[in-house]
Amino acid sequence: MTSPPDRPSPDTTAPGRAAAGSPPDAAGIGRRNVLKAFGAGAFAVGAGGLLEACSTGIKGSSGSGGTKAITIGWIHPLTGSLAGFGAADDWVTTKIKQTAQYKNGFKIGGKTYPVTIKSYDTQSSPTRAGDLARTAILSDGVDLLFASSTPETVNAVSSQAESLGTPLICSNIPWESWYINLGGNPQKPTLKPKFVVMYFLGAEHLVQAFIPMWNRIHAQLHTNKVVAAAFPNDSDGNAFRAVFPPIAKGAGYTFDMSSPYPDGTTNYSSMISAFKSDSADFFTNVPLPPDFATMWKQAVQQGFKPKLATVAKVLLFPTDAYALGSLVENVATDAWWAPTLPWTSSFTGETCQQMANEYEAAGHGQWNSNISNYSLFEAAHAAFMLVNNPHDKTEVADAIHKVNIPALAGPLNFASGGPAPGVAITPPVGIQWQKGTTYSLEAKVVDNTLQPHAKLTGDLLPTNA
Repeated sequence: MTSPPDRPSPDTTAPGRAAAGSPPDAAGIGRRNVLKAFGAGAFAVGAGGLLEACSTGIKGSSGSGGTKAITIGWIHPLTGSLAGFGAADDWVTTKIKQTAQYKNGFKIGGKTYPVTIKSYDTQSSPTRAGDLARTAILSDGVDLLFASSTPETVNAVSSQAESLGTPLICSNIPWESWYINLGGNPQKPTLKPKFVVMYFLGAEHLVQAFIPMWNRIHAQLHTNKVVAAAFPNDSDGNAFRAVFPPIAKGAGYTFDMSSPYPDGTTNYSSMISAFKSDSADFFTNVPLPPDFATMWKQAVQQGFKPKLATVAKVLLFPTDAYALGSLVENVATDAWWAPTLPWTSSFTGETCQQMANEYEAAGHGQWNSNISNYSLFEAAHAAFMLVNNPHDKTEVADAIHKVNIPALAGPLNFASGGPAPGVAITPPVGIQWQKGTTYSLEAKVVDNTLQPHAKLTGDLLPTNA
């Protein structure tokens, strides 16, 4: 990972990038067990359109009544090992600039406030993510923060926001990791973070998405129901190690787990040999994307051929799949957002499919699940519509906890209190990378157990028959 600079600052240019049937109580099992495991560029919109900004001030950042612009900071990985998670973010920002809500400014208490949005690239460094949060809060005077994409990004920002008293909306992090990082207990989720809310899924939702796919391959190929699991020694790996096995056991599967390995491992031979010796018919993991590339290449070379591979945190985005080419054909994963979901933009009424089509037509390649980051802006707008003073951070923090809206990412209800205060769940569908027609590999929606309204676009195939 890239080391943070001595004095992090917002990026001034946008980086260039290449074109998720289990028992009803499974979530409870996961929450009980997860406790054992967890140890900028900127622009202003409003008051008539796009207003360029720089680090020292914003030209035209006040409305006709002299109102100070609302400043929103987005901390996300645009470069480095997690860059795939940020691949759609610039496009999302462009879409948001075009909405009436952001283009014309927020109308609050009889005044119109222009909106400034600052983008901060973490370079995939957790340390830098935390440093950037401090910069955004203490130097740049943000009124609200966003943090998206993996515990490596979101947890550090959440800690700073909560301790420095700045409202924050998060996405793309398993809720257990986020909640425990803030001092909460998933088994007894009574802690209510004061300044932070999030939407996404939990580790339990991923295994609940994978089990139906395992069941279908088992029915087809009569497997031994042994699942090889490679979980690293990090926040996600520790959560999966605690949550996955008991839920899978309830569905009749046995886990063959590797020892916790450090991120950045380059030799997986002994692990792969153990999986082969146990004749595991299924494979699952939750590594950093570069680590999976290394691991999977070695698995293929050493003849480890699980009948179905269901991976998490990797192969979520097209560029990661393309990089491995035919090696990832018929490998399955999760998707928390897909074009066939029935959700629509609360700003424009555009459907998921329309958003995906526009993304592809703009030359960004195949649709990307993080188009759902659009909903960070939907939640922010809804919160600001509930306040009298958008620069009062306590008032804005109270407001984000009251948000309950239909959004492009799905229904977002931070007020419901479940599975923990400040958490809204957006369940995943199962997707599989298959040979395509428009693209060399295409993400096909092959399971909708947790999102029955999503349309299937392909049949689940064995990774290795």
